[in-house]
Amino acid sequence: MIYSLLHGDIAAALRFNAVGLVALGFLIVAYALWTYGRVIDRTVVSWQQHRWAAWVTLAVVAVWFVVRILPFEPFTALRV
Repeated sequence: MIYSLLHGDIAAALRFNAVGLVALGFLIVAYALWTYGRVIDRTVVSWQQHRWAAWVTLAVVAVWFVVRILPFEPFTALRV
């Protein structure tokens, strides 16, 4: 996925790891909000500060790992 992103191929990056690509977007947004908060010297309330954010992230990643290895259609299309 990272190789495809570095070469500007978003579709291939999405094919290799869709959840990883979305997570990378959330990571960039979280870093930008943290940086903005440091610049204005205030805490910016964001999605990662919610009590349920870690549990939702864990559930999404766990479901993604299971769904990618299911041996029947349409899930076999997720294999690389």
